[in-house]
Amino acid sequence: MSRGATHGNEALRASSRFPALFSPIGVSAAEFRGLARAGRAAAAGRGPAGPALLLALLLSSCQPRFPGTGPAETPDPAEVPGVSLSLEGARTPGPVTLLACGDVLLSRTVAARIERHGYRWPFRHVRDLVSSADLAFCNLENPASFVGTPYPGKPAEVTFRAPPGALFGLKWAGFDAVSLANNHMSDYGPAAIRETLDYLDLLGIGRAGAGVDETSARAPAVLETPGGRVAFLAYAEAGWSVVPAGPDRAGVAPADPARMAEDIAALRRDLRPDYIVVSVHWGEEHERHPGPAQREFGRAAVDAGAHLVLGHHPHVLQSLERYRDGLIVYSLGNFVFDMSADSTYDTAALRITLQGARVRAAEILPLRIERGDYAPRPASPEEAARILTGLRDGSRLFGTAVEIEGARGRIDF
Repeated sequence: MSRGATHGNEALRASSRFPALFSPIGVSAAEFRGLARAGRAAAAGRGPAGPALLLALLLSSCQPRFPGTGPAETPDPAEVPGVSLSLEGARTPGPVTLLACGDVLLSRTVAARIERHGYRWPFRHVRDLVSSADLAFCNLENPASFVGTPYPGKPAEVTFRAPPGALFGLKWAGFDAVSLANNHMSDYGPAAIRETLDYLDLLGIGRAGAGVDETSARAPAVLETPGGRVAFLAYAEAGWSVVPAGPDRAGVAPADPARMAEDIAALRRDLRPDYIVVSVHWGEEHERHPGPAQREFGRAAVDAGAHLVLGHHPHVLQSLERYRDGLIVYSLGNFVFDMSADSTYDTAALRITLQGARVRAAEILPLRIERGDYAPRPASPEEAARILTGLRDGSRLFGTAVEIEGARGRIDF
């Protein structure tokens, strides 16, 4: 996993607004401000250690966990029975491997599970999988904050805000970057967005697609790996409660093809990444096939210079398409979520190999989210066959061959 994440040219920031107690993970406001000061000093090179010390301080300080939890209630992944996550014999050699995952919700019922069992609970079956890649990426479908005002007129059951401590689950699992461009990032307004940015920065998790203004929302997350520099851009289609960032307004980066092309051109000119990944929140919920607008935008991203396009929002898996030298994943479905439709519990992660300035291969690793538990696990053979057959048949419509090898799928380039 990379730890060299930066967000455009923004400096690491720490919020000045903390409640009296950093509930629910047991860190007082004074203690957290001290950690924030240490983090800023470390990031500026004034501290005795650096980001590694900051992370160690944060994690150790937050170990009291959520109320009523402890080590016995949050078992080590090795102690949890289930299907083996071993990738032995399945890894594709290459300088950069990217694990692409779907939508992650840490609010609503998932937050209740976290409060009871601890922040590691949603990721306990997949930590080895997530951390095995050079980089791991997902779509974070909620702000994480103590502050803010609910979006006017939006039903409470779909207005999301997670406790900030839940973000430690992402870090513990091994996620390196997230997209924030979606229809829930503005659920509690600009103040909650700002705090979410601060917490992710303090944890060293790269983020793209939302910011304190339009410039920062459109800025990339850039991560360094031994195999090369990978940049992430993220955008959200227009829709109800999708609030575009403005010159002086926090919000998300809108999915506008012309602006996206400008961002890719500026990125290639100024930062010269080896690989560019574009994440897009688009399409229709529960729809198995991408619409014309998705295909048009996805192909435009590749034409502009993206190597990989990752789709989110439908909550179910959609087709994959090889286009030129790039790969378009129209929907990665859910990764951690608590929806009612059974179809949203079948999902997959994609292990993508980047080499020689292009996509070389993609492995499809089927997963099943446990209903009532909301944590993904490796799919059973029967579940894997169902998931892979659906992806194979749907991708065939786009001229893309998915080869099924046992309990995994594969696309070669």
